[in-house]
Amino acid sequence: MAFPSQLLIGMGVKVAIVILTIVTLILLDPAYVTAYISINYEIVIIYLVSALTLLYCIVSVLMSFLLAKRGEDTPLTNCAFSEIIFATGGIMGWLIIIGIGGTISQRTIIETGERFGWIGVSDYELITALAGLNVGCFLIIAAIFAANVVSEKILQRQSRFNKYDRGVYMQ
Repeated sequence: MAFPSQLLIGMGVKVAIVILTIVTLILLDPAYVTAYISINYEIVIIYLVSALTLLYCIVSVLMSFLLAKRGEDTPLTNCAFSEIIFATGGIMGWLIIIGIGGTISQRTIIETGERFGWIGVSDYELITALAGLNVGCFLIIAAIFAANVVSEKILQRQSRFNKYDRGVYMQ
């Protein structure tokens, strides 16, 4: 079974996203989630974005395996467009989580007086860092498939049109 390189790289990045998302869910402190009633909606948003990310990555990896069964010559244009759209949605969701993590960290520093530092890093500062890594992974996925669309639909089309010069076939 020959995998197109875009699908193979995309699957590797999605596995990294799944691992980062699971670590993010592990870092959510249940005591903190239930203690502060005013921020529960923020925690629900983190859970929602994480669940949607896991669903997207798992379904997308399965679809990549199914596309790989077709072979190396399978056009990936529709797949690339959907990957770009879902990667953009993932970027937006994880950027919201970066904002939530920063807000919770700032609120915790104000309430406890604990400053940010490498020794006393809170879980929400780590969640913010993991969310930043997820944004980077989604940017990689969007860039890979955007490059695929550009090469398949724009650059190949120009090379096809350059073969003809005033109605005469040129080699």
